[in-house]
Amino acid sequence: MVKQGYFDHECDLVITADSCALELPPYLPKYKRWFFSLRKFFVVDENSSRARRFFRSHATLMAEKKRHAEGEYYRTIHPFSKFAIFMERTICIFWMMSFFFDPFRSSFFLPCDNSHFLFKMELFSDLVFLINVALTCFTGYCVPLTKEIVLSPKRIVKTKAISFLIPEILASLPYKTIQLSYFKVNPRKSRITIIFAIRFLRYLRLIDMIRYLKNIFYDLKIGESLGTVLVTFLMLFYLIHWSACFMYSVTMCYYTWDELPMNTWLIDIQEDDDKDNVHALLCSGTANRFFDTYVIVLIGTTCHFLGAGDGYRNKELLIEKVTCSFVLICGMTYCNYAVAKIFELFGSVNISESKYQELLYQVPDYVRSKNLSEELKKRLILYYEYKFQRRYFKEEEILSTLSEHLRCEVLLYTCKPILQRVPLLQGLSKGVIGSIIGYLKKEIYLPNDVVIKHGEPMTKMFWVSHGTLAVYYGPSATEILHFEDGDHFCDNAMIRKGTQCILSVVALEITEVFTLARRDVKHCTLFLKEMTERITRIGREKSKLYKSLYDMMTDEGMQNRVLADLRKGRILERESWRRKRYKKGAKRSVYDKKLK
Repeated sequence: MVKQGYFDHECDLVITADSCALELPPYLPKYKRWFFSLRKFFVVDENSSRARRFFRSHATLMAEKKRHAEGEYYRTIHPFSKFAIFMERTICIFWMMSFFFDPFRSSFFLPCDNSHFLFKMELFSDLVFLINVALTCFTGYCVPLTKEIVLSPKRIVKTKAISFLIPEILASLPYKTIQLSYFKVNPRKSRITIIFAIRFLRYLRLIDMIRYLKNIFYDLKIGESLGTVLVTFLMLFYLIHWSACFMYSVTMCYYTWDELPMNTWLIDIQEDDDKDNVHALLCSGTANRFFDTYVIVLIGTTCHFLGAGDGYRNKELLIEKVTCSFVLICGMTYCNYAVAKIFELFGSVNISESKYQELLYQVPDYVRSKNLSEELKKRLILYYEYKFQRRYFKEEEILSTLSEHLRCEVLLYTCKPILQRVPLLQGLSKGVIGSIIGYLKKEIYLPNDVVIKHGEPMTKMFWVSHGTLAVYYGPSATEILHFEDGDHFCDNAMIRKGTQCILSVVALEITEVFTLARRDVKHCTLFLKEMTERITRIGREKSKLYKSLYDMMTDEGMQNRVLADLRKGRILERESWRRKRYKKGAKRSVYDKKLK
């Protein structure tokens, strides 16, 4: 996982067009530069915290960016792009406003003329929702279980069509404008207005609104516990508001064609001298009266919703008793759910998150007791965040309780990315894979950590699972290339004892590697028999590759390098385009000090 803003690595390698998607070539016309700049809003945003949480390494993120930018689905909007995230936040805000004003305006029969503020806001919201429906048909989505990012337009439209596409379109049509233009009916005297209830199909997106709201909390670095409390109280407010609109509208719709009876609880809303014409006053059409009515109804509804009493007076009409009973049942159900949800934050149901928070609380005390620096404290927290992913568990204890077959199956699934990406391990028999899978050990390196130095004896072999490593050749520490997901190094450690490493490897981001020690694998005769020849051949090829890359990066090969850049048109690029940034403030000398 890339931690932007942690340190800055000034890369000496030449950034080719294949290594970075949407790189601007020189000599482009202005309109094409503008087009390239615009396209960057629709591809993966590598600085997004949401993308960094989804992708385990910077290399995986850049591979996804390249797949989208240069693949057949480049016209699709990526779900982790700046534009998609902006639209998600915008729609979340409009949903929050719509969930409040739509039932309020529909229930309390606010003035229906086109000049009213809420009428104009409703039209604008419907337009935004229709635009969002059109854009979602061109926006990819993620499959949570498999973590697959779908960019195929056919799959996108098919998935949206069977989920929310049609209800969203029906809910966004301007029914009020159609009614005012073509149907001259009095909404207070005709039950035809019940068709406006089709707008409440938008409430099917309530779960999506909560999910978008949690994403906003994550981007704002609001804790998961605090976010859960905020969402719980927001839903409590919405439910009380919807209950108030429901209680008022049911009574008014039930007596649409008749005058309201004098024993209705709504009569207490009016002044004593207005009780002779309650129905006319409730439907008078002045905005101030509607808001005053809403406040009084809201107070009475809150009493029923929370089970605190009957409000201003007892309910005598049957329809009002049924409505109040329904509101009371809903209120008691949600209150019990809210209490259970809050207790979950501190109870055993959420014990893994609580254990993780407890572990983080112990870090500052440990740092103070050992007089450690603030920088080291940040690195400790960074390590725990990556290793546990906000869920604390003891992996060794869990594996020790499993049977041997089940434990090997879990380890095989854990090492599945390595087996799929590393060509060295592909084609091996199941017996060989099974003999070494139990000896693989996972190690995590933070940014700027030295994995191995030049001249150190190689005692184990490394496979990169997630992350990026800078490779320096020889005692001069000349950077020649990067190791990314699926790469492996120190292969000769498996077949030759005491071999010294000719490379120095430094982590550029949080990197997860699997190691295989020679002392663990020397008993696996099948592995050594099949791998000796293959490792020897690959070792020779890598030695030649490292030497040729070193010659290119030294002064002797500078002339050929300049000519190659000139032919490819990269000689006029700015220096800032040839760097990989990870954090501001760190110096290149940090690597030199560690390698020396």
